[in-house]
Formats: sequence, C-alpha cells, structure tokens
Amino acid sequence: MLSPDASVDAPVDAAVAPNPLTPDRLSGTGLCVDAACTQIAAGVRTFAPRWPLWTDGAVKERWIWLPPGKKIDNSDPNHWRFPVGTKLWKSFTVNGKRLETRYLVKLDTGDNHWFLVAYAWNDAQNEAVAVPRGQDNAGGTNHDIPSRADCRQCHDRVPGGVLGFSALALDYAAPGTNLDLEELASAGLLTAALPGSGSPRYPLPAGRNAQETQYAAEAVGYLHMNCGHCHNPDSPVYAGSPLELRLTTNMLSSWPATTVYTTAVGVTTPAMIDGASIIIKPAAPDESVVIKRMNHANPAIRMPAIGTEVVDASA
Repeated sequence: MLSPDASVDAPVDAAVAPNPLTPDRLSGTGLCVDAACTQIAAGVRTFAPRWPLWTDGAVKERWIWLPPGKKIDNSDPNHWRFPVGTKLWKSFTVNGKRLETRYLVKLDTGDNHWFLVAYAWNDAQNEAVAVPRGQDNAGGTNHDIPSRADCRQCHDRVPGGVLGFSALALDYAAPGTNLDLEELASAGLLTAALPGSGSPRYPLPAGRNAQETQYAAEAVGYLHMNCGHCHNPDSPVYAGSPLELRLTTNMLSSWPATTVYTTAVGVTTPAMIDGASIIIKPAAPDESVVIKRMNHANPAIRMPAIGTEVVDASA
C-alpha cells in the first residue's frame, strides 16, 4: 500500500489519510479482473467525452465506477459532485503499447477530496505499478507520466475535481458502449432531472450555416476541454489572467453570449506573444495570442502548459 508522502501529496490528502483505497498495483483498484487487465470488472463502464483532451496523439480509454445505489449530484450542471467511493480511470497507449493508467478515487465529501495517482505499465504489459512521482519518457517514448502534484494542477482547479465526465462533455450520442448523458439519466444515476425532452439537453449555439456551426462547436469545445480547467473563475490562474475558456450551460444562447467569446474575442492582453496582443482576433488566427501559444516552439510559452510536448496541428 502506498503511504501519504508530504512531498507529493496535497494537504487535502492528509486530512483523510491513511488511505486504504490506494494499492500500489493497478490490479488492486477494481478496474480489471486480472493484473494484465485483459478483462474489465463488472460494473465498470466506459465513457468518451465528445471533446477529448489532446495528449500528443495517445490513444485513450476511460472508465468510471459508481458505488451501488449512489448517484451523481448534478444539481449544478456545470460542476457535478460525485459520491464518496467513485472511481475513474484513464489509460494511455502509444504505438500500440500501454504506458500508463491514471486513477482517481473519491475519498470523502468535499470538492477536492480525491486521491489521484498514475500506474506505469511494464514492458511485458502484464502489470502496472504506481508512480506517485511520475515518470519521464515512459516505455522509451516521449510520453511523460505525471506526478500526483501534476495531476492536481488540473483537477483541483475545477469544483468537483473531475474534468471529462460532465454534462457538456457527455451531452451527445456517444459511440459504442460508452456512457452518455441520456443513459445516465435513464439509469437513474443523476439526482436532478435534465432540462428539455431529449438530447441534446444543453444545445450549443447555431452558426450561420452548418459548417460554421460545426467549426464553432469544435473550436470552443477544444478550448473548453484543453484550457478551461485552468482558465475559469474557480481557478487561481484566473486572478492573473481573467480568461474564461470553460463553457457554462447557462450561457449558450449564442456564441457571442459564451464566456469564451466575451473574455477572449477582441480582448487585448498585456502579455504580448510574438507581436500578438489580442487573445482571439476575429478573422486573423495567425495574429491571435491563443494560436500563437498553441503553436509556440518554446514549452514555457506553449499552451496547454503541461501534459503535452507536441503541437496539435489539427486543433
């Protein structure tokens, strides 16, 4: 069993230590029935957010397990609260080889009472061991496994602590057997009724034509998932950079009504990047700070700030 380590554990962990739910092998977390994870355990469900986080092209799988009889508190649709005992996992595969599986478990009531740790897969692919301090260049690749402190840099900046399992992320017809918002509601796993009579429950604004509608949703959705966990009013980053790139369900009447538009489009920033001073300059992406940062060669300037080393060209 891992023991709390003051050098890598956030103070919130100490408040609920010792933590009996933190085995040093992935096989002890309840995700799989065997150490090689050839079969997912009963009751564990897959999900896929409609706007995936960019991680240098790694293939990802995601799972969630809810304690029997418990529900997700969705009374605030922008910040779901999960019952104690909730578990989430995310596995990263590069060039056909599993490199890590990240694990979150809700230890106690309170927004950020989660234990977060990553497990590194061995070369034989038959066991994954916890690496609380992270691991650089996992499996001989450029993929870096984050430390527990790195994980908290993102997860602790959003009330509720979970990033990819939310109302907006799941409000679409998810492919295959992945959970989506409609299935959660029909299974009685949400505490509050959803608005409307069917999917989408939180419709995104329409553009002037189908192409604009699609592109706007993809662009703003990308910012929501890749940038919004830091750039939102609940994050300490907001005090120095009042930029709100996280969508909210109550501000979707039109694209100009979204916080992405009001805090970024046409807004000047004192932090000029390569001659650009407007965060998002209309009709001039190459003169926009957001695009400059996304494409910058200097990792100290490029965004997102952590978790990636390769520019997402399609984004």
